[in-house]
Amino acid sequence: MKVENLEKNINKFLQRKISISINNKFTKTGKLILFCIKDFYLVFTLAVYQSKKIVEIPYPFEYIVNADKIILSYMINKFCSNINEVETHVKLLTPKKPNKFFNSCVEISIVEEV
Repeated sequence: MKVENLEKNINKFLQRKISISINNKFTKTGKLILFCIKDFYLVFTLAVYQSKKIVEIPYPFEYIVNADKIILSYMINKFCSNINEVETHVKLLTPKKPNKFFNSCVEISIVEEV
């Protein structure tokens, strides 16, 4: 999984109205006007009405690209490469209130062409 490949696939979504959802729960929607990778985050700048919203999403463990959507996986089994012993240790180290991306999938999909 190369950074350049993910960046190239997300660049196809520029100037289109997209929606971002976490585990099938809608979070943000807007026209994607800027995208960059900053440290370990994917940074999206969305035009929402007359304002701009910046959405930062951690770099995924794995991603799947379709024609009109990209699925970013933050599943523990992908992080641990399906090694049960490592997966068990990660689950034991999980805080009581984990991050919203913990063991989840983020879907970025095109809502409509602009």
